[in-house]
Amino acid sequence: MSRLRVTVVVLALIAAAVTPPAHAADRTDIPLKNWGGFSLYRDAVYDDLERLVASGLGDRAVLNTKPISRHAAARLVAHAIEKIRRDSSGVYNNRPDLEPVVDRLIKEFRTELAALGVKIPGGDVPAPSWFSFTPLDRAQARFGMTTRDFRLENRQGLAFQRGVNAGTTFETRAQLGDYVSFYLQPELHGNEEYGAARLAQGYVKLTLFNVELVAGRESLGWGPGYHGSLIMSNNAPPLDHVRIGSAEPFRLPLIGDWIGPTKILAFMAQLEARRDIPRTKLGGLRASIAPFEFLELGASYVNQFGGDTPPRLRGLGDHLRLFVDPEASDQDDVSPRFRNNVLFALDGELRFSNVDRFYLPMRDVRIYGEFGWDDTCCSTAYIPFRPAISWLFGVHGIGLLGDDTIEGRFEMASTSELSFVHNQFTRGYWTRGFPIAHYIGTDGFDTFTRITKRFDDALMVGVGMRIGEIGDTLLENAGRPRERRYGGSLDVTYKLTEAWSVFGQADVMRATNRNFVAGDDGWDAVVFLEVTRAFR
Repeated sequence: MSRLRVTVVVLALIAAAVTPPAHAADRTDIPLKNWGGFSLYRDAVYDDLERLVASGLGDRAVLNTKPISRHAAARLVAHAIEKIRRDSSGVYNNRPDLEPVVDRLIKEFRTELAALGVKIPGGDVPAPSWFSFTPLDRAQARFGMTTRDFRLENRQGLAFQRGVNAGTTFETRAQLGDYVSFYLQPELHGNEEYGAARLAQGYVKLTLFNVELVAGRESLGWGPGYHGSLIMSNNAPPLDHVRIGSAEPFRLPLIGDWIGPTKILAFMAQLEARRDIPRTKLGGLRASIAPFEFLELGASYVNQFGGDTPPRLRGLGDHLRLFVDPEASDQDDVSPRFRNNVLFALDGELRFSNVDRFYLPMRDVRIYGEFGWDDTCCSTAYIPFRPAISWLFGVHGIGLLGDDTIEGRFEMASTSELSFVHNQFTRGYWTRGFPIAHYIGTDGFDTFTRITKRFDDALMVGVGMRIGEIGDTLLENAGRPRERRYGGSLDVTYKLTEAWSVFGQADVMRATNRNFVAGDDGWDAVVFLEVTRAFR
């Protein structure tokens, strides 16, 4: 058994030992996909959870290891409800802006809150039975038009061809007691030249005490970034993987009160056959803690290794050496067998509520960052530090300029000339045409700004600007010019009824060196429309 597997088992046993069994509830995950608008790249529930925690209602919360299960999210909401009800000093009486946030979350998790025994407005909701099956939870039709072939960032590997594109998808979920969860999201996508069907996401989850084992296809999002991440993001198609970890944050023995709620997980994935080294493996670890109400910290590690191209690893000894001897892959006599690409990142988030009392032009604020390193070089044991680092910085202001319905996000990211490339895995940290981490790839840079105004629960408008410099992760293309995109976007979400919602987005940008071809410049446009029907 490799060191990674031993670590996984130990962490799982710790998580199970320190947390009692939970009530029955839906333990499927909240998708890292836009369902119904009010967000761009993920379910809008994540945005509301961020608002809740930034206001101080979430206390020491772990949010930056995604996806989060519906049951875990409902626990956060239940805690916020309890905190409001115990607010004898009236701290939250002057926060009417939180009422619609809490109301939306209560409506989303009514069944899960009933399973937790939480009394909510609007009458009692029956607790879920031992077996629940939702054959059609939400369905969505998608339409798009673009002036050229285009890979959309942070949309789970969605690519448009020039002209008209369309697709449809739906999600199904089921729950057996506290223990077994099923999720399925098939998808049809086509354009003027072809049509294809695929399983966008689908998994089965086994939960015992506070340990969950997941097998299937699902996106992972590690870190606080909204427009990307330096290790794992929803930019590429979801990975086929197995993962194990804590179902919900827990407290470690002895030091739990100091470091706060802790969430840990590990995964093992296999990439596609059609690449430079077929069926390359990915193994990863992620740990998050919340030592204070205003602080969350995380650490991420991924090792890209193996594959079907000879020579292959030779059993347990080789696997142990792969993970414990970083220089193994740099020794010329054994490097083909021990080829591996290690990526590591540290991230942190600060959350401050009621900062307007310090004369800042916002009500609450989140300030976050991520620092990454890639060991990419590697014909010698010396790995240059400075050329291998990458970083991300962001600010999320809630309640801007005295208006509780306005939010603003500003995010910058930069990757190095060694990020996501490798001299043995020549295709790099990449799957099915997309970087697995940040969409800017190697030696890239991104500036993302977005301001939203929520007029009521039915209408939200967002305006954004972005500057992106995108590099190729393919080693043989090192030195080719980066593609540059400068432009703006407008997005609108309108909820027609409780069941129907429409999301539309239009991007216009000036592009240079399209697809890394020098001199291929021009104006590009992408129009995106989603119509979602909820059956809940």
